[in-house]
Amino acid sequence: MAFVSDNRPHTLGDLIVITGTIANSDQEAELGAFLSEILMVTAVSNAGSAGGAPLTASIDTTSATKVRFADPGANGGRLMVFGKR
Repeated sequence: MAFVSDNRPHTLGDLIVITGTIANSDQEAELGAFLSEILMVTAVSNAGSAGGAPLTASIDTTSATKVRFADPGANGGRLMVFGKR
């Protein structure tokens, strides 16, 4: 399953914050439909009642609009990306 964005992205002038869910075994997301350049990315797993654990997340070096992150595990996770529209 691919990254699923929340319905309403947050905009701040020419900047945008995209949030959404990532599923088990997801390890990358292409966000070119939402923004032109990624400035920051963070991801957490949905670890049930124990709370989410941070995942390793980074901007892909081959594309200005792709992010990579560690597999969130069976419960999936949440992704937040800050970038330019």
